[in-house]
Amino acid sequence: MSTSHIINGFTLLCGDDAVMREHMRSDIIAAVKTAHPDSLVERYNPGDGDFAAFAESVITPSLLTPMRTFLISELHLLSEKDLDILSGLFGYDLPDACVVMETEKTTAKKSKDAAPSKKFLSFIETLTARLKKEPSRFSIQEFIRPPDYKMTEWVETHAPLLCKRKISRPAAEHLVNLVGADTSLLYSEMQKIDLFLDEKGVIDNKVIDAVCGATRTMTPFELAAALGKKDLGRAMEIIDSIYAQNVYLPLFVSAIFRQFWSMFRIREFAKTNSDTVKRFKASLKSYNKAAQEECGVLIGVAAGLLSEKQSRSVYPVLVKSGIVDHAMGFEPNQYRMIFSMLRDYDIGLKTGKADNSKTGFEIFCYGIVRAEAACATPGWGSGS
Repeated sequence: MSTSHIINGFTLLCGDDAVMREHMRSDIIAAVKTAHPDSLVERYNPGDGDFAAFAESVITPSLLTPMRTFLISELHLLSEKDLDILSGLFGYDLPDACVVMETEKTTAKKSKDAAPSKKFLSFIETLTARLKKEPSRFSIQEFIRPPDYKMTEWVETHAPLLCKRKISRPAAEHLVNLVGADTSLLYSEMQKIDLFLDEKGVIDNKVIDAVCGATRTMTPFELAAALGKKDLGRAMEIIDSIYAQNVYLPLFVSAIFRQFWSMFRIREFAKTNSDTVKRFKASLKSYNKAAQEECGVLIGVAAGLLSEKQSRSVYPVLVKSGIVDHAMGFEPNQYRMIFSMLRDYDIGLKTGKADNSKTGFEIFCYGIVRAEAACATPGWGSGS
């Protein structure tokens, strides 16, 4: 978005993507400063005191500077009286004022993050009406944090804006896998990478590993997913990460159990609902979203991963994770062995009998991935 047309007037920055909100706020301040080097910035946070006095300063011309930027943070926390005062400013001709209002809330009437009050919604409606009549004086910019499974796209799209460097989709995915889906952390790591590289440097996996390699401790769910995929290499990387700090292994054992229990339930569901699973897999190849969601919900409910109303979660939970295919990668006797291993290891951890060292945990995880070979051992499972 260009900031040239909002040097004078009112701008609302809203939404839960704090990184892009802050970036736009900085761009607006910089644009005002470029046009008016002597401009001043005045800030108001709820709790600072008399908002009426702050509003009065907005409409009172300054003798010290030809231009001022007024920043109002956490707009949703203003009282009804203060929102009335603020909306009252919309009728003033303010050639020397740029008013930037900011809130983490969205403008949607119906959303997972509903507006805190009817008065706030009424204020948004008033601002929207003014925007339609005077687009040169009013602006609404909404920045919504994408779901975790779309964070790779967020990095690829916003890297050129945030650090003036392009990043490929594979490199963006690698950065998200390494750092996580928190936009603030991702931005922080992109800033580190930007400082690390020379002017023409490219953001690739090698640079990401060098700068961000030890940034974050991996989660129990990431380890569980890696074991479900039989990706032993990735599992070992995650174990290296978690042992870099204090680790409480029962949390990891619990996450691994939930992962394999869901996979087991998918496999059991497939025994009596093979057509549903076949349709689901076929929908992935044909990009049939309706069939994907219809069949995916049935599979997800059977696995305990989704409710009947969560059709929109089919993609991140089942498709992107690949859990349906992974579930078919283990036989029933292998699941029995894995559940037995998890039970024994959990009891051993809680009684002090299990080897909770890094090596001991690596061996335990190796045993889960290699359950197929272990089950092939003559005599295994007899009497079970």
